[in-house]
Amino acid sequence: MRLKKWVGTTTATVLVSSLILAGCGGNTKTGGNEGSSPKNTESAAPASKETVTLKAYFPGDKPVGFDDVLQAVNDKLKADNVGAALNINFLPWTDYGNAVSVKMSAGEDFDMYLDAPWISMNQMIEGNSLMELDAAVAERPELKASIPEEMWEYNKFGGKIMGIPLGTTQGQLYGLLIRKDLREKYGLPELKTLGDLEKFLYMVKEQEKDVKPFVINGIKADKLPFILSESANLALDEVLEIGVNMFAYSIKDKKVIGQWTSPVIADGYERVTQYYKDGIISKNIAQEQNAETLFKQGKYAATYYAADGVEGLKYSEMLQDGSDKLEIFIPNGDKAKPYTAFQQWNFLCIPAASKHADLAMDVANWLSIKENHDLMEYGIQGKDWEPVGDSSYKVLSSYSFPGFVLTWRPTLNRTPDTMMKDDKKWFDFSTNPANFTLSPTAGFNFNAEKVKTEYAKITPLHDSTFLPFSQGLVPAAEGKEMMEKKMASLGGQKVIEEIQAQIDAVTSGK
Repeated sequence: MRLKKWVGTTTATVLVSSLILAGCGGNTKTGGNEGSSPKNTESAAPASKETVTLKAYFPGDKPVGFDDVLQAVNDKLKADNVGAALNINFLPWTDYGNAVSVKMSAGEDFDMYLDAPWISMNQMIEGNSLMELDAAVAERPELKASIPEEMWEYNKFGGKIMGIPLGTTQGQLYGLLIRKDLREKYGLPELKTLGDLEKFLYMVKEQEKDVKPFVINGIKADKLPFILSESANLALDEVLEIGVNMFAYSIKDKKVIGQWTSPVIADGYERVTQYYKDGIISKNIAQEQNAETLFKQGKYAATYYAADGVEGLKYSEMLQDGSDKLEIFIPNGDKAKPYTAFQQWNFLCIPAASKHADLAMDVANWLSIKENHDLMEYGIQGKDWEPVGDSSYKVLSSYSFPGFVLTWRPTLNRTPDTMMKDDKKWFDFSTNPANFTLSPTAGFNFNAEKVKTEYAKITPLHDSTFLPFSQGLVPAAEGKEMMEKKMASLGGQKVIEEIQAQIDAVTSGK
């Protein structure tokens, strides 16, 4: 899952065998260090390690019940003789990046924190402020095995592992969450194509007095051309997303282009224009921030969906009455194999100045064992949660740890037992690397340092021009012309050339 600040997006959620600590001889299922035994004493217990407290900084609010869970985590770390305890500090999102940078610059002694290209990771790497982790990861088999090889390989910086990639899904799969009961009310078959979707949406508009067709928060509307294109979720001529807002990469021409010029989703832009004009898309889309609530209240028949293990869970309460009134429509779902760069948005990083880097990695390895992972991610078993099989769980309390800062491991993931069947199906699909097509730009992470002035100038275009165009407020042809002119006037070509140079450097060896 790619979780920017947020996102939420999106939510939620959610992840192997014996622990082998670096530099120790033996392994146990609890991750203890057997150490060296006295001669002729095969059953001697390992020497008890001195406990070192590791300090960590993560963004957001401290979870409800976290102190009790952290105490349980530290008790188990001690019982497993890892030699570490955790001191986890949560900082407000509003100032997190700046606060961590100040701490780093001031030489504060801490051992792990969340960073990402969208926070300050590129700058930290350039300043030699982060520990290179290749050797440390190779020495810790549980950590290495808990994250797919594709995630390790394609989330390097300058060819090196500079942070543990934290995610659950391996690519992006888009669709819509729809009211199944309304579809059945009008005798429509299960939605398979965009044509089927269109019949459903227009039927709702014509027949329902109190229910409108489709709602989406305005900030997410830049996804609409992808969802509403005949190319949705397929690997065709272009990689439509390269991790840089508003830009794409044409495989056919091997060129960086503006998304608005892409012939592959041109039909998506036209469809958005028509749907806005016809009242299929909420007329309030530009200001809309309450799509989730409005859909839950039954005021709309369809809303945005992404198979990220988070988006669908927002609506699980709608099924608490035992009904089966929701379903998920994935365009081209029967043949979906979209491009992915396996890029993740969040990384557990270790400052180069940490005095306990090896121990911090030992803890990351320890957290890659299912029982330890589950303790931190879901809380105290029997109090905060209880297992439902090997891959699901029942929530018993309000404890909700933000796994994207520390514990997300695709192979250890559990999903809530409240997750609707369709949502689990597509989330499971998205966690499997085999269901995606490797993007030729895999390994590319844009660093805007060389064009930071121009990049700062064009960035506001996303909200001022690109979003209204993607929302349907500005007709497709007019929106494309506006984007071209404004991008050119603000130095956008220089940004394109820099993106191109960096992608060429990645693709030249392939």
